[in-house]
Amino acid sequence: MRAALNTWRESSSLLLIAKTNFVPPVSGTATDFNYKLLSIKRSTKSKFMPDTHVFPGGNISSADKSTDWLQLYEKFGFQRDAFARLDYKVNRPPILQDYDSENAKEQLPQFLSLRIGAIRETFEECGILICRSYKINYKERMARWASFIGGPEIKKWQDLVHDDPQKFLELCHKFEVYPDVWALKEWANWSTPATIPRKFDTMFFLAAFYETPAAYAEKHEVQHLEWATPKDYVLRNRLEEIALPPPQFYEISRLGNFLDVDRLMKFAHERAAQGIERFIPVHCKTDKGVYAILPGDDLYPDSPESVDGALEMAHLPDSEVQNRVQHKTLYLHDLCVKNYTPKCGHVVPIDFPSNGGHKL
Repeated sequence: MRAALNTWRESSSLLLIAKTNFVPPVSGTATDFNYKLLSIKRSTKSKFMPDTHVFPGGNISSADKSTDWLQLYEKFGFQRDAFARLDYKVNRPPILQDYDSENAKEQLPQFLSLRIGAIRETFEECGILICRSYKINYKERMARWASFIGGPEIKKWQDLVHDDPQKFLELCHKFEVYPDVWALKEWANWSTPATIPRKFDTMFFLAAFYETPAAYAEKHEVQHLEWATPKDYVLRNRLEEIALPPPQFYEISRLGNFLDVDRLMKFAHERAAQGIERFIPVHCKTDKGVYAILPGDDLYPDSPESVDGALEMAHLPDSEVQNRVQHKTLYLHDLCVKNYTPKCGHVVPIDFPSNGGHKL
């Protein structure tokens, strides 16, 4: 159990993908992705990483932690044991550990509140409501594909929820829907380096739609929304057409292993049971620029959360195991991965060749 005090602010984010090719690719012949990934371009006025392409998400609100959500789920026949399969027991980073405090019993478990927060933030920023309802022909209470509910009446609530997170629960009661938390698969956990003043500890989830939903950019924080393949994002970053923060660049490069959405979903579902490794980048300044040293790298320190300054050396040694990202400019990156085996059953990010990604 963790103490309530945490210098990293909790947030959650969602890798949201949508199937684009309804005919599964024949094994061995696929040449491109049959899905696209949603990104938002932050406002120029954003205090944190302005003008970058990121995944929908944001800070966790006290409203996301309220046990009032359990009452909503009970209306649909879900008791606490309905969430048991989301509560994995191995390799839990701090963000997924429940608070050890007097108020702990008055809050949802972390694995549940982080999912609700990701769904709420996605609705605020993109107008996509990842919920289910018996009244809209969803016979299955839990399903493989994420479900979304739209319509002009629901869209009116996007600004209301953005201004007051408490309104999200009110929306769900009014339209008799519940957040589709089962559709969100644990994918990754990134924390900003200990040396950066504004610290965020972010849980990344992955969810997939069978078809692309309508999306509406929030007018204050989002410049525009975009659906594109993982390869498109990385190659455009190389051309400096778009700016990708390091976590987004790394996780999109991981998606490069999967051209087929069905294989990606199968992997994400099975991998989630093995838990999550926390990534806290450690910066190293060299003559060739700044590197982010990541877990598994021979240079990665034992206590990255205690690092009080960037490492400095003329050049990085050609170590046996490398898991690092070179920052060529502020938001332009290169992968430096060698002999690295990820923990928790994850995959190694790939450097996109010109003819597409790898297949799994």
